[in-house]
Amino acid sequence: MKYLLKLFTFIIVVAISFYAFILSVDPYDKYGLNLWKLKTKAVNSYRDNKFHQIDNTQIKYDLFILGSSRVQAFDPELIEIDTGLKTFNYGVNNSKPEDLLAITKHIIAKQTPKIIFLQLDFYNLNKHIPMDGRLKVSPLREYLDDTAKNTIDTNLFYYFTNSYTTLTSLKDGVKLLYKNKLGNPEITHKKNGMKIGYEAEEKPNLAEGYFKSEYKTYEFGEDRINYFKQIKQLCNENNIELKVSISPMNEEHLIRLFSDSNLNEKFFLFKQKVVDIFEEVYDFNNPSTFQYKFPYWSDSVHPSIELSKLMSSIIFDKKQKNGDDFGKLLNQSNIGEYLEDLKSKTNHWLH
Repeated sequence: MKYLLKLFTFIIVVAISFYAFILSVDPYDKYGLNLWKLKTKAVNSYRDNKFHQIDNTQIKYDLFILGSSRVQAFDPELIEIDTGLKTFNYGVNNSKPEDLLAITKHIIAKQTPKIIFLQLDFYNLNKHIPMDGRLKVSPLREYLDDTAKNTIDTNLFYYFTNSYTTLTSLKDGVKLLYKNKLGNPEITHKKNGMKIGYEAEEKPNLAEGYFKSEYKTYEFGEDRINYFKQIKQLCNENNIELKVSISPMNEEHLIRLFSDSNLNEKFFLFKQKVVDIFEEVYDFNNPSTFQYKFPYWSDSVHPSIELSKLMSSIIFDKKQKNGDDFGKLLNQSNIGEYLEDLKSKTNHWLH
């Protein structure tokens, strides 16, 4: 009996030790922890890195790109050619309205931008998605709206996640520690904020995780709608031109979304709501994306550099094919007719 008790105790101590090590490395950057002072991680902390870049730079940027990982393939150098404005990509992984509002406040506090380009994702307004753990410990938290600050939960169980109980996470933790301390850490983005990577895939994977988490029990959240309204208000008050777009999905992803009656309904309501908030919105998320195959996607929701180039040219250089809905500029005058036509096209693709 004593042997079994000792064995059980030993197993528990080892398990806790392994978990504590993995958590201290935080290889997937779920909590923004960096006790080992690593330069890079498996999923890099763009919130921290880009915050410190803007906080400490002497460069004056005129144009900022804001959004999730889906906007990180936008090339600031190409936008500078089209606009003549010094550009920084402040895209961060898994951004939500509270991230985007905090980033906007940080930019206004440190820079004097002429243009902010904000790209929205369909999941942005779902009230059931929690705040990203990396934002909670990021220096950006100081720029959070008071409502968002009040939702931060720092109890002990917050620091438990099943993804850190796997052998893979342990291997990744050891690998990251080795690379950063003894090897060559990977550089994940350029000095202008653009991500290094997002290569085109001939057969892009379906990002199924969104259907299990971000889209699950989708309901619009008033707090998140209000955060977007605050971004619009801040830009108006500071004489910043705000350009807004909706990020694209490829054919497989869109048809999967259309096939769910709740998501289908929310898909159209989302467009109406963001036009109501921002007045003008470029819509890249409609069946016009079906024409874009290889080399335009990294996965079903992440545009490759090539598709990002095309989107950038539509927004900043006004290069759009006549009669093409890809990047259609929506406003209060055309949104009603547009949505009716889009619903008709959607029904066609479903049948």
